Amino acid sequence: MPEIQNPPCIVPRCSPSGRPRSADNGRLICRVCTTRLRRDLQITPMLMTWLAHHKAPGQGGGDKVTGSRETTAPARLDVLSMLNDGATPIHGDDDDQVGPPSIPSTVKNWAWLVAEMRGLVYPERATVDDLAAWLGRHLDWATGQPWIEDMIGEVAALRRWAHRLAPWAVHVQDLVGPCLSCKKRTLIRVAGERYIECDPREEVGGCGDLWTYEEYEDHVSALVNARKRTNRKRS
Repeated sequence: MPEIQNPPCIVPRCSPSGRPRSADNGRLICRVCTTRLRRDLQITPMLMTWLAHHKAPGQGGGDKVTGSRETTAPARLDVLSMLNDGATPIHGDDDDQVGPPSIPSTVKNWAWLVAEMRGLVYPERATVDDLAAWLGRHLDWATGQPWIEDMIGEVAALRRWAHRLAPWAVHVQDLVGPCLSCKKRTLIRVAGERYIECDPREEVGGCGDLWTYEEYEDHVSALVNARKRTNRKRS
């Protein structure tokens, strides 16, 4: 009996190779896209905290606005735009977005849609932390919806814009184990994040797969134990 092939992931260019990965069973997206969305949701509270420490000029660019009489230091409009609920992203003449999105508004909009479609009570008083966790609990359902590609793009944009406005340190670690998928030693971990990613940049050549740090540690332990067994057989 021939093996049933899952359809391709609906996210364009979900793989650096340009060939889409196969979608998971019951989902419209692949495992990697699901994991990346889970990471991007989990990181939103940390983005809020990080940007709150960069409201004054110092790191990154952006327009500045003078504060009130009590607050003489200028503030960064681009950072405030990401922190404030209801802030509208700036669009250029060609309607392309040229300004950062609002983290609270983005998370609230997706939580409202999920609640509406699932017949749930929308958590009105929930914080960004609460809503990110709430969306994470409904992720398995959301990955089977036709709008999941839009959700992935909008949530990923929060992390991308925040890192652009106030860059985080990217640690290229001297890791023992290679990538679980492509076997290349191109793994990176962004400071403060739980996930390890195979660097997909063209000059590096990684596959873009990612896992939690705990999953990576299990992988390393398995490699070390396998090497020990091999050495014992040889001795």
